[in-house]
Amino acid sequence: MFKCLPFLCLIIHYSTCNEYKLRYAAVIYRHGDRTPVDTYPTDPWGEESFWPVKFGQLTNIGKMQHYKLGQWLRQRYVNFITDEFDPEAVYVRSTDVDRTLMSAQANLAGMYPPDVNSTWNPKLFWQPIPVHTEPEVNDEILAMKKECKMYEKLKKVYLNSEVYKNRLRQYEDLMDYLTKYTGRKIRDYEDISSIYSTLKIEALYNFTLPNWTHAVFPDKMKSPACYSFTTATATPAMTRFMIGPLVKHILKQALSVILGDSKLRLSMYSGHDFTIGNVLNGLSVYNGNCPEYTSTILFEFIEKESEYYIQLSYRNSTEIVEPHVLNIPNCGELCPLQHFIQLYEDIIVVDWETECEEKYGWLLFFCGIISLSFLYTIVEAVKFYKKKDQYSEEYLKSKLLLNRL
Repeated sequence: MFKCLPFLCLIIHYSTCNEYKLRYAAVIYRHGDRTPVDTYPTDPWGEESFWPVKFGQLTNIGKMQHYKLGQWLRQRYVNFITDEFDPEAVYVRSTDVDRTLMSAQANLAGMYPPDVNSTWNPKLFWQPIPVHTEPEVNDEILAMKKECKMYEKLKKVYLNSEVYKNRLRQYEDLMDYLTKYTGRKIRDYEDISSIYSTLKIEALYNFTLPNWTHAVFPDKMKSPACYSFTTATATPAMTRFMIGPLVKHILKQALSVILGDSKLRLSMYSGHDFTIGNVLNGLSVYNGNCPEYTSTILFEFIEKESEYYIQLSYRNSTEIVEPHVLNIPNCGELCPLQHFIQLYEDIIVVDWETECEEKYGWLLFFCGIISLSFLYTIVEAVKFYKKKDQYSEEYLKSKLLLNRL
């Protein structure tokens, strides 16, 4: 018997599942195929001349991967967004890196082919779509690289903890082996991941790998390399600073849409493997597999009978495959929005700029938890607003205190 699920409704255009209504979607994806960001001293393929483009750049394969992903997103949201690009309804942001900016542009080329009205060059089947960005040093939301003293302090404590050191010790032989043959000192998971990524790309391009790699790549390197995507969000406090701004940003956008303050329908964020890994691990839904090129997380906010839910889905393949719905811990596949906020309260209420100063961090953390009641009020009052016409939108805005997000 057919079971109606929200993600299926999107595919079948709500024809049999009209009790669900998609209100807002946020899509986070990794860039497409690229050349190695860096190589290692003994790498036989370490010269840039061996590669189709300069190191760290998006390849033609990567452009096509994102073009196809854009076409898939168009089909998924075919009845949700207009055929023509609407800047009030669709917002695209990228980290300030060539490969992510180009991936976003290729994605939009697949998503928004020009129609009669938007064709400006009959010989060019493409139209420009805006992609927004911030310098990485100023971007705590997507690049997650803006300086935060409190986060660095927490990270240092974690890296010096016995829990971290004891786990890393099981890879001492592997790290010694890699150090010997790569000519680079391998000290931690990130170092292993860097070598693993380079070897994986070289194998993908059918380059012959050195004989020494056969003993460790890919099998012995994969697990510690993929574990590297957990270390930036290893503790609740670290998670708060690392993904708090992005999760808070997405929730704020969704609540603005639900309240009727915004015409936004779809936001897309072009990032990196660590973007995907940080979000998945920070929300406790990471399965231990490294994010592939074009891996995609979908946050979909759904209304049913004046109740609001969030559904997280994930696809981790360079091929166009349907995402699987993630089981949010202690909430399930279709999670009531209020419960989601309760589950991740320590992430959502972050006052990033102020808390990053060491002297205020812990004090504001506890103050933030107390102030979470404002978020609960938002979700409850929105439902009340839809049932009580005598309350003005302006009054509810002040009661909801949306600006506290």
